[in-house]
Amino acid sequence: MKQMKNKIISLSLALALALGVFAGAPVYAEGEETQPDGQTPGTITNTDQTGGGEGGGSTSEPSPTEISIVNYDIGGSFGAHLRPGEKANISITVSDEWAQGKNAGLRGRINTSSFSGKDAIAEKRSDGTYKFVFTDVTYNGGSNEFSFDVITEGGDEPREVQQLTQTIIQCAEAIEPTPAPTPAPAEVPKIMVKDFTFGGNSVEAGKEFTLELTLFTTSGNTNLEDVMVGLTFPTDSKNVSLASGSMNTYVGAMAPNETRTISYKMVTDATMEPGSVNITVQLTSKNGEAATSPISIPVTQPERFEITNVEAPETMMMGEEGYLSVTFVNKGKSAINNLTAEIQGENLANPGQSQFLGNVAAGTENSVDFSVMASAEGVINGKVILSYENSKGEVATLEKEFSCTVEAAPVIDDPGMMDPGMMDPTMGEDVSTGMPIWGWALIVVGVGAVVAVVVVVIRKKKAAKKLAELEDEDEDI
Repeated sequence: MKQMKNKIISLSLALALALGVFAGAPVYAEGEETQPDGQTPGTITNTDQTGGGEGGGSTSEPSPTEISIVNYDIGGSFGAHLRPGEKANISITVSDEWAQGKNAGLRGRINTSSFSGKDAIAEKRSDGTYKFVFTDVTYNGGSNEFSFDVITEGGDEPREVQQLTQTIIQCAEAIEPTPAPTPAPAEVPKIMVKDFTFGGNSVEAGKEFTLELTLFTTSGNTNLEDVMVGLTFPTDSKNVSLASGSMNTYVGAMAPNETRTISYKMVTDATMEPGSVNITVQLTSKNGEAATSPISIPVTQPERFEITNVEAPETMMMGEEGYLSVTFVNKGKSAINNLTAEIQGENLANPGQSQFLGNVAAGTENSVDFSVMASAEGVINGKVILSYENSKGEVATLEKEFSCTVEAAPVIDDPGMMDPGMMDPTMGEDVSTGMPIWGWALIVVGVGAVVAVVVVVIRKKKAAKKLAELEDEDEDI
């Protein structure tokens, strides 16, 4: 019984001794990565142990203290964003009430492959926080998570290690690029002929003129490319042609709401009838719609309306009525419309005479007559005025001056014209017989009639001769 009791005591001592040996040996967790200073990242440990030895003891393990980041700041010579390979200064402020209570210092050590740099010693601030300043930190790219170990140093307790992480939003690879705006669908402008000019209200046949076209593009969000302008004449028309240059003009690119002017040297046929020339302008481009624009140019013939002759008496007596004859001709190829003739002048007893003659066709001659009487002795200075409308619808005038000398009427000493009461009664006895006064009057009237007939015949012969000469001139033209 005593031997059994000794065996039990020996077994108990051996078991106690084995437990003491195993209690003093360090224990490592499988798969844990150790850090310098024998600490595990992300944990707070206390390496100072008290008590122990044979017979048992106790180990004091302080409760972990949380260390939190208050704020951070980043600066340096990098641009708008921190790019891989660039350096920066990263300042991080943390709050650690445990370190402050134990009078411990803090050291920061970078613990990430995305950043590299030297350790930073925290500056204890008056508000109880600690500020780490990591200088010349190189951003290696990849993650923008800046992880570092906070290590307590000194103080009344063993050091602790705690890992903190701060997101650095200034890192270029972590900044999501602003998506490019979706481009609006292309709105190609249209092109048109906004205006055109040719130097006036019409062009004269046979003369050169400049046609100017003003092009205009409507609104849009892209340019018209390779704009071309072409002219097309009617296939059956030979009345108009280019004086120089090409009928196709390259304009190039035109922006929306742009105006451009191009010009052409042109000429019309001299023999064409008055009217208009129709031209089609064709507008094309590489990326826009084709367009056409018809234009019309009025064409007129030159005026050749003339006063060819004015016949007026050179001398006339006071109280006598003379005749003024005006001859005119239209040598042009257009009719003269609404012709009116009138006479004006000084010393006219019947001024303001006017006659409406109507239209004068091309190649036609005509004449108009006026009666002329003087209001006093002297000279009549007058003019003939022809007013008409030409082929352009414009009112035009022609003027021709004339003059006539007015003499006093002769005094006729006719006893028969005397007052019978003043005649001597004896005068009738001495009067010789002969032709009576009325006979002489008849002779004078007859002679006057013959002279008038002769004048009319002579005028007609002159007019016929003049018309023949004009016809010969037209044939020569």
